[in-house]
Amino acid sequence: MIRVLIIVLLCLSEVLSAQTTNDKIEEMLQKHVVLDQFSGTILLAKDGEVLYAKAFGDANKSYGIKNNLDTKFNTASMGKMFTGVSIMQLHEKGLLNIHNPVVSYLKDFPLGNEITIYHLLSHTSGVGRYMRHPDYRSNRHQYRTIDDLLPIIYDQKLEFTTPGERFSYSNSGMVLLGAVIEHITGQSYAEYITKNILEPTQMHNTAMRFGDEVVSNRATGYLKSISGKHLNNNFLSSTPYPDGGILSTVGDMLKFDQSLYSSSLINETSKKEMFKALKVTYGLAFQVENRQDNLVVGHSGGMPGFSSYFSRYLKDKYTIIVLSNYDMIARNIAHYIEDILYDEDYQLPKERLRFFIYKNKETITSLDHFDAIAQYITKHKYSLKHPQRLNMIAYEFVRENDLEFAIQLFKLNAHLFPNEANMYDSLGEAYEKNKQYDLALKNYEKAVALAKKNDHRLLSSFQSTLERFKKKLNKDL
Repeated sequence: MIRVLIIVLLCLSEVLSAQTTNDKIEEMLQKHVVLDQFSGTILLAKDGEVLYAKAFGDANKSYGIKNNLDTKFNTASMGKMFTGVSIMQLHEKGLLNIHNPVVSYLKDFPLGNEITIYHLLSHTSGVGRYMRHPDYRSNRHQYRTIDDLLPIIYDQKLEFTTPGERFSYSNSGMVLLGAVIEHITGQSYAEYITKNILEPTQMHNTAMRFGDEVVSNRATGYLKSISGKHLNNNFLSSTPYPDGGILSTVGDMLKFDQSLYSSSLINETSKKEMFKALKVTYGLAFQVENRQDNLVVGHSGGMPGFSSYFSRYLKDKYTIIVLSNYDMIARNIAHYIEDILYDEDYQLPKERLRFFIYKNKETITSLDHFDAIAQYITKHKYSLKHPQRLNMIAYEFVRENDLEFAIQLFKLNAHLFPNEANMYDSLGEAYEKNKQYDLALKNYEKAVALAKKNDHRLLSSFQSTLERFKKKLNKDL
């Protein structure tokens, strides 16, 4: 009798613990919703069994359509995992060798014969980022296939010339892997992943679809301006490619998660290789970290209007999936859930720094030196430790045509991070928009000088900006 009572109490304890965890997750998410910081779907599972799953916010604000658990979201860079799995499938079948040069499979590949498939998978190839190419920026919607992208990928200079030398995240590298898949199989990338990943795992709500296609239950992505206005991302949507843009649901991503615990997609040898962190917290097409005494593998994704996060805790068998039609939020939500699961200390979310700065612009403008501004912001418990954080906010004021205040923020950032070349490139851009050309030139030149000294990855980009601006000055003169 006592033994039975103990068992009942233990079971009750587990139930209450689960309820407490779910209550904490619910409280955290509702706080995000009240602050209008999250819209999307959440799924938490253990051993494939769903512990928590819920939808929040609007799939379409214009028509008042709510998100639900079957809503399809653009998963952005999470799609890189499908590309990696596809390549390893072909490797297992002997149709390619990941240690062979890319030129073995793409005969017109012009970037050298030392870059291998392995380098592309691990983002250590030196291949750049096609989204930065001026032709892509000017009219991204004209690119519909992988073959459309290859010329601009081949046109870009390598970010470094010794493959394997360092990690540099490359969307172009993943597109090249898609081209390899198409060349070897004779199928389109979409056809290949449908037949070899989506159908075997019964991921029936996952597909590659263009932004102009009609897709049932697809979420519209939203950006929120610094002044609080919501804009849909239709004008910023891009073509789905092997580097990202696949539509999926939390339920389908759980099926993908569970398939990786078996050998239905790839074998144990392939998984061991893919889930091994290399130079940074990245393996082969999977992000790899050690957290909470677990090897945590998965991938995040982000683009204007969408963010996503897929995280697998290999020892404890937890799965966290967050899909959102708001940008730059999914990772934060997933980390909150992790903190709750593992009884870590956490603070409920507060108003974001960008809105705090917008609301307190007059006070910030009245302060007479940069240290005073920094102290005012940090006094309200906002961090300024990452250089890109304030930079992104300053660009939002540029988009609001408040150039004077944007310049003040860019100057503050340069004051806080005087050795970061990008701070001066951004400041130069703001001065150029404000037609303060002498100051623009001075800051563009400083960006190039600092990049030569501290950041060779961005040197060619800053040099191109400086050359363009000098030509503009000569033309105006």
